[in-house]
Amino acid sequence: MKPIRIFTLILAALVLFSGCDRIRSMMGKPTSSDLERLRVEKEAQEKALRDSIARAEEALAVDSVAAATPEKPVAAKPVAKPAVTSASTGNLLRYSVVVGSYVKEYNVRAMTRRMEKLGETVTVIPFKSGFTGVAIFTSNDFAEARAKRKQMLGSGSVPSDTWIYDTAWGRHK
Repeated sequence: MKPIRIFTLILAALVLFSGCDRIRSMMGKPTSSDLERLRVEKEAQEKALRDSIARAEEALAVDSVAAATPEKPVAAKPVAKPAVTSASTGNLLRYSVVVGSYVKEYNVRAMTRRMEKLGETVTVIPFKSGFTGVAIFTSNDFAEARAKRKQMLGSGSVPSDTWIYDTAWGRHK
């Protein structure tokens, strides 16, 4: 037999008996188990986002009922928003529209510059998990934060996974 035929026969046998995952791993591509793990992680992130929105909407309902009672006057909304700052509970309002959460500092700076070019006031929120959030709007009113998120998503100027952070969760430093 010619050497090329032997080589082709060996290559065909490898493909048939080793499976696609073996070849994908040799090429540095994700295997089926890696793809499944990524799918599960993405589903968990989406569930966490849905849960956070549901909790924020519940908090809004509780806040609106509490504000409707005649004994308790509704507090005035703050007018001034902080410039680009590192946030803490002292200068963060209750709800923040977060356009990104990053581990790498250069990603935080890039998103901050991008949002500033759009004319947004940016607040940087360090989280206990090691991530740093980039928020473009803070308010004590959930309806305002939700309206701002919807407006920014409608304009297409922010990522589709923009979310609302509630400081009551206590996940920031």
